Amino acid sequence: MSKPDMPWAPKFRSTKILKIRSHTEAGVWTGVAAQSVEIFNAKIMKAMSYELVTEGGAQVVVKIAGSGKNDPKLGVSSVHGKTFKGRGEGMGADMTGVIEAEIFLPSNPQKHANVLLMIFMHEMAHAAGLEEHANDGIFMTVPNIDESGNIKATKTSVMYQ
Repeated sequence: MSKPDMPWAPKFRSTKILKIRSHTEAGVWTGVAAQSVEIFNAKIMKAMSYELVTEGGAQVVVKIAGSGKNDPKLGVSSVHGKTFKGRGEGMGADMTGVIEAEIFLPSNPQKHANVLLMIFMHEMAHAAGLEEHANDGIFMTVPNIDESGNIKATKTSVMYQ
């Protein structure tokens, strides 16, 4: 049974903008946040968009997995990330729903630029509210990625490990 999508709290949903701060500007991930935000806002999801910030508050924070003791284990060379969302129940009607999200990216992913963008934007879609992977052959489909960095997302794609 699939999980329902998780809407953001009305306070954030009404602005249609999520502030995102990336703590990934090193190694293979350098510059990927800026590219991902630009592509995501222009092409992928029209219900919510992202504003990349470097200081001040942010609803979405992006980190490299493995730097904290409670980080998810993504495998040595994962081609996926993990997104966790915090809910604001009990904080008033305007804060009922998602109030924060953390995206964790693999520390040593396949280094092809298109794979890095796909991982980052896929997790941005989860943070924006899309909960489940779809089996429809489009963006939220679990991808198959070959050694050359080619991405194929089809109705028969298999779950990555």
